[in-house]
Amino acid sequence: MKDIIRHIVAFAMAFLVLFSTISFTVDMHFCGKHLVDFSVFKKAETCVMSAMMADAMGEQMNMDMDCCSDVNIVQLGQDDLKISFEKISFEHQYFIASFLSSYIDLFEGLDKYVVPFKEYPPPLLVQDVIILEQQFLI
Repeated sequence: MKDIIRHIVAFAMAFLVLFSTISFTVDMHFCGKHLVDFSVFKKAETCVMSAMMADAMGEQMNMDMDCCSDVNIVQLGQDDLKISFEKISFEHQYFIASFLSSYIDLFEGLDKYVVPFKEYPPPLLVQDVIILEQQFLI
């Protein structure tokens, strides 16, 4: 359960960093109170009525009689992040290297049955200690 929560939190933090640094623009075109076109990252297309009026009457008349409106919403992302890694001090490089090496070691698996005394021979029995001390399991 803790592992699932840790993955969810890590995933959420990654998306938080991604969406806090990205910039985007939402462009909407309204004719009256009705939404005609909606666009993200590019300019919304105008409606047919305003395009025909611009061709027939000229640009000056279009500005006076136009009932259409454009709404632009601009979301600026965070741009003060440190991108260059050439200016990292020695202490920071040392910390990053030690953190990465210790983090990678967490995921290295060990053998399932590790016997640390496998290579050593058992001690020689000179006497039977249980009988010598007379300690028996009941």
